[in-house]
Parts: sequence; C-alpha cells; structure tokens
Amino acid sequence: MASQGHRRTDPDAVAARRRRLWLPVVIAGVLGLVLTFVITGPGNKKQPKEGMKAPTAALVEETAAQTPPADPPASEPSADDAPSDSGTAPETTTAVAPGTATADQLRVRLVTPDDSPLANLGSLIAPETDHMTLSMTRIGGGIEQIVFSDIWVTAKAKRQASAHRAAVAAGQSDPPPMPGDDARYVLAQEQMLPVGGGRVAPFPILGARSVTINGTELNLASASCWTPNGPGVFTAIVENGDGDTVLEIERRFSLDEWSIGIEQTIRSHGADDLQVSWSQFGPPGLSLDTGSYMDRRRFRIGYLLGQEKDPQRLAGVIADGALKVEFSEATDDEASSTLWPSPLSTEEGYELSWFGSSSRYFAMVVYPPNAAQGGDALDLGGEIERITRAFDEVDGVAKVVTVMFSPEHTLTAGGTVTSSLTAYAGPLKRSIIEEEQPYSTLQFGGLVLYRMSDFCAFCTFQWLAVFLVEVLTFFDHFVVFDWGLAIILLVLCVRTLLHPITKKSQMGMQIFSKKMSKLKPELDRIQRKYKDDRQRYQQEQLKLFREHGVNPLQMLGCLPLFLQTPIWIALWAALYFAFDLRQEAAFYGFFQLFAGWPFLGDLAQPDHFFWTFDEPFKLLIFDVTGINLLPFLLGGIFFVQQKYMTPKAASMSPEQESQQKIMRVMMVVLFPVMLYSAPSGLLLYIITSSMIGIAESRAIRKKVEAMDLDELQPKRAVTAKGAQDAQGRAYQKMLDRRQKDADRKRRGPDQKFKKRK
Repeated sequence: MASQGHRRTDPDAVAARRRRLWLPVVIAGVLGLVLTFVITGPGNKKQPKEGMKAPTAALVEETAAQTPPADPPASEPSADDAPSDSGTAPETTTAVAPGTATADQLRVRLVTPDDSPLANLGSLIAPETDHMTLSMTRIGGGIEQIVFSDIWVTAKAKRQASAHRAAVAAGQSDPPPMPGDDARYVLAQEQMLPVGGGRVAPFPILGARSVTINGTELNLASASCWTPNGPGVFTAIVENGDGDTVLEIERRFSLDEWSIGIEQTIRSHGADDLQVSWSQFGPPGLSLDTGSYMDRRRFRIGYLLGQEKDPQRLAGVIADGALKVEFSEATDDEASSTLWPSPLSTEEGYELSWFGSSSRYFAMVVYPPNAAQGGDALDLGGEIERITRAFDEVDGVAKVVTVMFSPEHTLTAGGTVTSSLTAYAGPLKRSIIEEEQPYSTLQFGGLVLYRMSDFCAFCTFQWLAVFLVEVLTFFDHFVVFDWGLAIILLVLCVRTLLHPITKKSQMGMQIFSKKMSKLKPELDRIQRKYKDDRQRYQQEQLKLFREHGVNPLQMLGCLPLFLQTPIWIALWAALYFAFDLRQEAAFYGFFQLFAGWPFLGDLAQPDHFFWTFDEPFKLLIFDVTGINLLPFLLGGIFFVQQKYMTPKAASMSPEQESQQKIMRVMMVVLFPVMLYSAPSGLLLYIITSSMIGIAESRAIRKKVEAMDLDELQPKRAVTAKGAQDAQGRAYQKMLDRRQKDADRKRRGPDQKFKKRK
C-alpha cells in the first residue's frame, strides 16, 4: 500500500506527466500569440482615441497662427481674410515700384475665385511619359489629389488596362475598354478636417499655410489668397494698410516622372528689410490599400549624422527607421505633435535630409532638389527647420496632415528669397528607389521595412526577407519568368538544403518507433512486474533502452519545422511589402484565361478561389476579401502530413497520444485560420513544401521498413564515454545522470551524526 501511495503521489512522475501533456498546448499558445501580435500588435489599425486634439490646435499651438479657414464666399469673407478695397484680382507682377511701400498693418490681398477648373499637371492617357496626374487647387496654391496613370487598385483593373493597350497596339478596331478612372490608384488627396465652429476645411498637399513677416503670421491656406497663372503656378500678394504691395509670393509646381518640383519665390516690393519665414503642408497620411489587414503607414525621416560627427558627409543619409513614426502613433493625442526635431535627433545632433509618408507599397517624400550631388546637398535643414503633425477622425477614418516650417530668412528691400523642394511620389519599387538617382543616394531603399509589427521586430527576420526578395527576383527575371514558379523553385532550394536534417530526423523517428514496437512486449512485462514501483519501472526501462541502443534524441523532434518557420515569416513579410509582387499572377496568368477568374491573380493577396467581395468585411482580426481555397487545402495537407511524420500509435503512451492529437489539431486548424487572409504566395510556398515533405516522408518510411531491425539483441551496455556520436554521448550522459538520481533516492538522505564532546 505504501508503494501504491508513493506511485500515486510521486511529484516527479506527476510533473513529468503534466509536462508531456501540456507542452504541445504551450507551444500552440506561444505560436498563436506570436502570430496574433505580429498581425494586431502595436502599430496595427489602432483606432484614434475619443477627444483627440483638433488639427488647428496642433498646427498653431507653437506659432499662434490663425485657423486656416474654409473657402469663404466672396460676399461673406472671414474677419481674417477681409477683402481688399477693390475686391478684384491683384496684379501678379510689380504692383508698385520697389522701395515705396512700408511694412505696416500687413494683410493678404484677397481675390474672388472663379469657378473655372484648373489645368492639371501630367496626364492619365500617356503612362509612358506621365506617371501621374496632379489635380491642382486654389486652396493654399497646392495639390488636391495625386492619381497614378498606370497603377491600379485591383489586379483585375491592371489586366484590363494591359489588354486594352495590347489591343490598341495590335491595331484592333474594337479594343476592350479601359477601366474607369475610379479604378486608378490614388496616392494621396487633400484631407478634410474639422477646424472648429462646426466647419470642415480642406488641407491641400504641399499647399502654402502661412507666411510670417517680422513676427506677424498671415494665413495663406485659402482659395481667396491665390491667383492661378498657368498649370501649377499660383501668385499671392501681401499688402500694407494703404493697399500697397509689400510682397509677391509665387508658387510653381513641375512634374518629372516620379518627382514633383515645388519652387516658392518671395519678392520684396517694399522699402524695408524684412525677416521672413513660411510654413506649408507636407506629405499627408497616404491612402490605405483595400483589404490590408495591417496598417503599415508610417512617417519616415532620413537624417545625416551632423557636422561634428561626419563633417565630410562620408556616412551619407541614414534611413534605418530609428526616427519613424507609425500611423497609430501619429493619431495618438498623448504623443508629441512635433515630428522633427525629435528628442533623439536633438541629443545626437542629427540633421534632416528628407521627410516623407509611406504606406504598404508607396511613398511621398520631400527631399533637397540637388541631392544627387551628395555631400552638403543632402541637407534639407536650410529649407525645413521644424515639422509638426495634426490629426482628427472624420466618418470613422483617421486623417493626418503635416506642416513643414522654414527657418527665418532676411529679405532685403527689392530682393527675393527662393525656396526649392522636390517630392518623390511613387511606388516603393526596388528598381526605382535603389537604383535610380537621386533616390539611391538618398537611401530611399530604407523606406521598405519588412516588419509585420513593431512588436518583436526581430521576429520578422528583415535580413532574411530582403534575401528572399533578391532570390525570388533572380528566379523570376532570369530563370522561370513567373513569380509563382519562382516561389516553387525557392521551395525546392530550401527543401534541398534542409534534406539532410529532415532525413536524419524522420529516419530517427521511424527507427525509434520501430524499435519501440520490437521492445513493446518487454516493456509491457516490465510494467506488469513493477506496476507498484514507479521508480523501479523507470530504472528498468532506461536499462532496456541502453542495452538495445534506443536513443530518443536521434529523432531531432520538430527541428526541421522550426528551421522553416523563419522562412515562412520572412516570406510572409516579403510578399506583403514587396511592390514587385503586387498584383502579379501565378503561372503566367493561366487561371485568368478563364473569364478573368481571380484565382491566384495576385500573389500578394488571398487566392480568391470561390469569390471576391466588392467590399471587405471584418472577421475576428482579419479583413476578409473573398472566399479562399488554399487555407482549407493547407489544413488537409497538414492532416495527411501528420500521418507520415509521427510514429505509429501502437508504440505510443497515452501521454504521447494526447500530445500528437493536440499538435495535429494545432497544425490542421490553427495554421489555416491564422493564414486565411495571408498572401496566396505564402500559402503556395507552404503547400508546395508540405507536399514535397509528404513525398519525402513516404520515401524515408519505405527505407526504414526495408531495414532489418531484428538484430535488437541484448548488447553490452555502452557508457557515455564510449558513445560514438554527440547525440549518443548526450543520451548516455542523461541515462547515467538519471540512474544516479534514482540510486540516491533509493538510498534515502545521507545520515549526519554529531560528534560527542
């Protein structure tokens, strides 16, 4: 009875059984938490808090600027924008002779905007020469909207546009129609935000916000301030209390491929030297891709080390993400409204080189116009001294605007001050941002961060994701000329590299299972003989294993799976963020030949085998864009794979059977659920790898079954020192240690006697 009680309450045995039973549960939980935090961790679709700071408060809190008003009617101008005596459009050249006007009681001369549309910069019908169209606005003399001419919202629209252009090039009289303009990708557009008093005002892209003259800030963020003088050219007049022209401000936009040039000139018509500075709206929060289940929009800063640390500018621009601000942080009312300078940049003495806003696939970045020259031309500090941000929520959508402030300049009487900036507005395509000038000099390649979440950023293996993109690009451009086949070729390479480890692991598992089957009668005999003595049973079991050379360590456990997990995560990030794979179909677009079937029509999106929804809907943590096949196929393949990667149940203990059942459920259910909205290219990789793994396991099983294991005759015990390989030595050491522990427990505690005095 004592031995039975000891068997029931042996803490080591109970703890061992619990560990064997719950270890798979813990592993499944950890993997689930990692995937959940990767998708929903900090920085992912965080909703703005209620009671957030109004945009005007953040925009004016440091300069006491007046609120940018909505575009007022000519008959009811605001107090800040009182019309001039004439109420007509001002002269845009020399209104009065220089040196005759005094700078007192300054104000912006207002005009009555007409309703005629403004000429756009760029075109939508000639993508070979014009990559985008800029819709201009009188408000702030800025940009209302940036639309790409040959970048589309969906892969279907991209295929339709390609079919139309191919038909036109072939001379067909009735080519298929082009997609509608609403199918073109909108990079950014002016943000409509509340400005107080129940009003909502537009905040233009790169539009003027204010000009400060001798400490007096004048509002320029109104259509009544600017007169259009041609495509992308606007003029505003600052006058004194007598109506005399003191300053003439001209803003001129130009377009060159992916670059937008902004040149602002301030001409003096007064008799006094003036201290002048200005502010303008910067890159806003970019558009969010439809169906993106992770909001990876960011505000990014490229910086220089500073004159003290790097006077020769040998280090160049640094774009390592150290000064990035996630979109969720930019919509946090508890965060600082100042983006530059930051506490880190001030402490380290960094200098500004460029500032921009990025999304999953695109970016808009303001940089120096002569950056290709390198050196001091990389410094943007002479144009931008400070950058702030403001945000609000409109119709449940968070919107962010940025404001760039210039340093103060001395404007001599009759002189001019010119500010020149350039803005990149285009895709994060590696062949552009890493190879073309000035983008390569500015290190725009650092805009792409292969991070699923800032939580555990290392876990996304950025270095591995970059390497995988390079490998896939090589396969696609030079070997198979198809991204789907490139992914399959990558699988073959990885499986080939891991084959020795996989083979050793699975052979060890199968051999161990077969040996256990051979020893099962002897194990049952030992269990019956020592059923009331758990410790003795374990000792005899270890002795039997040692005599017959049974080594559980030779199975290597889940090592092959864990070695592939970093590849899965890195490939997930690569497929999600690499613009090169955006809207790329698999297998030369074979499935799209069947009436435009969307299956595998975009390797960066779910497969959409059964259906594609017009509007995605939220399910748990995912934005579901359609009904997919590959996740269900993956679950079925995982189930079949379990049959060839686990030992037969006949040689397993109840605890091992429980472990295997939990692991099977985790693989068959958890992974397909977590990967339901993952890029179809990732599932294509995993499915292909698993199918190869099944074939590999079958071949290994047949080889093991053909082996003669009847030679399991009792052998002379091998000591740890005599073991031939590292695993054998480790196993023998473990057996020796457990044997010593068992002997010590059987002897009981050492007796200590006190010496008599």
